Amino acid sequence: MFKLGLCSVTFREKPVEEIIEIAAQQGLEGIEWGADVHVKPDSTAEYVAVVAGECRSAGLAVPSYGSYFDVLEHKPADFAPIVEKAALLGAGVIRVWGGWVRPEAVTDEQFEKITSTSRRIAAMAAENDIRVAFEFHDHTPTEGGDNVLKVLQGADHPNLYTYYQLIRPNEYDWNLENLEKIYPRLAYVHVQANDGEKNLPLEHFKDVWKEILLRLKKQGYDGWLFFEFNKDNSVEQLAEDIKLMKSLMA
Repeated sequence: MFKLGLCSVTFREKPVEEIIEIAAQQGLEGIEWGADVHVKPDSTAEYVAVVAGECRSAGLAVPSYGSYFDVLEHKPADFAPIVEKAALLGAGVIRVWGGWVRPEAVTDEQFEKITSTSRRIAAMAAENDIRVAFEFHDHTPTEGGDNVLKVLQGADHPNLYTYYQLIRPNEYDWNLENLEKIYPRLAYVHVQANDGEKNLPLEHFKDVWKEILLRLKKQGYDGWLFFEFNKDNSVEQLAEDIKLMKSLMA
């Protein structure tokens, strides 16, 4: 059975306590905390323990930690505090970025940096029983199924995975092909509806999301679906998107 969660970056301007309250009130089961605002890599261990404790008290899991570690720009040593905070949160996955360069523009030197750093951080996380998963994002080396697989194969480490989300959501077949290609290395799914310019209600792309859910069910997926951003990043729109997703799941 799918589990529904919330990415805290959806409400960057809101405090931790309010995000926990929103997630609980909306009937969600977990939160992916973002490392940019709410649980920074340089946060104190005491602060992170408080966040984790408040989640437990609200009946919420912390399955993943949304880091902004960039395997193209950052050094493996920069990953150490991220692993530490993920472990304190009890997160089983750390989300990382493949770099801000389009796949076709990646040079051989850049690809070597991407894959070697990915290999190193995957090993670091594995020591804490934490998986590393790439952001499945446009305008990055991990845009689309073929590009993600190229990076995963180049890095060649069993502790590397990928997220999945809609990219170019109007390209129905391409998005479904992406899911089929990356499924064996799928960590979790980000749920959003963005047409490349703005966030929209999930209703706009309900047909493709219905098919995504059907294919995930067929594969036996029982992992997390995290709501990440929505139209106006509002609680009201979140509620509508959750309602739609639950109807599609049923």
